[in-house]
Amino acid sequence: MSVITIQNNINKSQIIDTLLHNNLYKMPDGRQLYEATEKELEFVLYSITEICFV
Repeated sequence: MSVITIQNNINKSQIIDTLLHNNLYKMPDGRQLYEATEKELEFVLYSITEICFV
């Protein structure tokens, strides 16, 4: 599990970049990352990492 420090005002493209950096290329349901909502991406990000807010 990765530890990532992010700002509270992260946007969709930053979440996608972070997920790609962690070798996650698709949503768990098989959709492409860009097809997901920001909230769905946040959920996936939080589930695969330990988030430290600054």
